Amino acid sequence: MSRKLVPEDLQSNSGFELLAEVSHQNLREFVMEQIKKERYIIRVYSAYQVIMLFLLVFFITRSIVFSLKGHPGTLLSVGYAILFSFTILIVFHELLHAMAYLLIGARKISFGVILKKFVFYALADRQVIAPRAFHIVALAPLLAVKLICLVVIVSTCNNQVFYFFMTVMCLHSLFCAGDMAMLAFYNLHRGKEIYNFDDRSEGKTYFYIRK
Repeated sequence: MSRKLVPEDLQSNSGFELLAEVSHQNLREFVMEQIKKERYIIRVYSAYQVIMLFLLVFFITRSIVFSLKGHPGTLLSVGYAILFSFTILIVFHELLHAMAYLLIGARKISFGVILKKFVFYALADRQVIAPRAFHIVALAPLLAVKLICLVVIVSTCNNQVFYFFMTVMCLHSLFCAGDMAMLAFYNLHRGKEIYNFDDRSEGKTYFYIRK
C-alpha cells in the first residue's frame, strides 16, 4: 500500500507544483473570484438557487396568508426555521464537513469563523486531501441536509413540520455557495490532479498539482 502524502511531499517534491495559496481571511474573496471565472458548476448551482429562492418566497408568502386567515402555525414554523438555519444549521453544516473529513481518513480537524464576513469553515490541519476526497468533503453538507429535508417533507402530513423543513432546505442552499465555489475552482483546472492541505498556524490553504 502506498504511503499517504504529507505536506512536505508537496512542498519539496519536484513532481508537484503550487497552484494557489489562499489565506483563510480572504476565503470570501477567493470564493467570489471562482464564481466569476467558472461557468458550468456555477450556472447549475445558480439555477438550483433560483428554484430554492422561488420556493422560499412562495412558502413564506403562503404562510403569511394562512396566518392572516387565523392559522399562524405555519408562519411560526417558518420563523423557527429561519432562526434554526442561522444558528444551529450553520454548526451542523460544519460538523458534516468534519464527519466527511473523518470518513476519508483525515484527522486534526478544527473550525474557524470570520464573523464580520459571516464565513465559517472546517479544516484538517496539515492533512493532504486528494481530489476525490475533497469532492466528498465539499458535497457532504449539501447532500446530507437535502436528503434529510426531502425525507421529512415527503413523509409528513403535518403542515408545520413541512414548512419548517422546506424553509431549512431552501435556506441551506445559500450556505453551500462556498463549497460550490471550491468545486468550481477544481473544475477550472479539470484535467489536473489537485491536492490540498490546510495549515492552521499560518491560516492558509495550499493547492498543488501533480506535474
